[in-house]
Amino acid sequence: MSVHMRKNNGTYYVAYRNAEGKQTTKTFGKGREGRRAAQKFDKQVKDHGSVQPRTPEAISEEVAVTGKLYLDQLAQMYINSRKVEGTSIRTLNEIKSFLKRHLIPVFAQRPVEEIKYDEIVKIVAKAYENRSPVTRGRYLSYLKTVFKFGVEHDLIEKNPLRQWHKPREKPRDTKLTVDDLQQIKAAAEPHLAWAIEVAWNLGVRTGPSELLALTWDDISWAEKTINVFATKTNTRRTVPLSDEFLARLQEKKATAQCERIVEYHGRPVKQISRAMRTACRRAGITYPVVLYDVRHLFATTLLNEGGDLSAVSKLMGHSSIQMTANNYYHLLGDEKRRTIARLPRLE
Repeated sequence: MSVHMRKNNGTYYVAYRNAEGKQTTKTFGKGREGRRAAQKFDKQVKDHGSVQPRTPEAISEEVAVTGKLYLDQLAQMYINSRKVEGTSIRTLNEIKSFLKRHLIPVFAQRPVEEIKYDEIVKIVAKAYENRSPVTRGRYLSYLKTVFKFGVEHDLIEKNPLRQWHKPREKPRDTKLTVDDLQQIKAAAEPHLAWAIEVAWNLGVRTGPSELLALTWDDISWAEKTINVFATKTNTRRTVPLSDEFLARLQEKKATAQCERIVEYHGRPVKQISRAMRTACRRAGITYPVVLYDVRHLFATTLLNEGGDLSAVSKLMGHSSIQMTANNYYHLLGDEKRRTIARLPRLE
């Protein structure tokens, strides 16, 4: 690791190994100030053995020196802000990994203001050419949000992805029925069987963002409700608890060894997909099933039983009733026919 100056443009840069042990470089400005900033960064790397997360103050100092904002700086400022707001570490790490692997190496020498729409789309298309349009859309959506953050905080003038719109995902065609879910639950390991029961009664997103993040402190025993924080939308919602399920929660709480409602031998559960596949195989389920299908079944069952669309939407944590209707109403079969049959006859 050391400070160097590029002969072609006079900018100073530091060659070093990052926290993952990979050789990389970081560019600073020209002249005395650029050299000082590079030397300061080089000292930090030597003192700590790797690059430490940069504070907002450090980033502001870098921008003041160069007079320009680069993608790695904007991304770090965005991530710092979202950490404070409670965005899941998993999501933030996914964004960081995507930027470091595919975009920052390409745009390292160019200010954000010079990055063009066509360049970004081509890079993402090439990096994920063997993945679905939905996957490519997810990463472009991440990046669009980072640029939007820059515009909203007057860090950049325009969002290069402002004209891009995320492609609409085709609703998942689920075959799971209540009877089959009962069979899967009966064949499941205890921690999965309990996770299925919690997901079925709450309709939560069945991953680390909601189901696996629920804690006993989220329950209001007196009010018979549970507070669900959705990291996907950065919102909270209150879900009522039936008397029967409240009793089950009290029973489980008495023997709990962990602060999480869903645990495995006293430890939080990080992923549950493998246990789900095993349970499906044991239950003789031949079509594909994932735990998230329980959430779909929760919604369609309530709607089929005459549940109010607005209430179901709020229980699911959707941003609008329209989203619920778009995702689930097509699964209700002859709901329109059943509805029209309720119309009284005029004599």
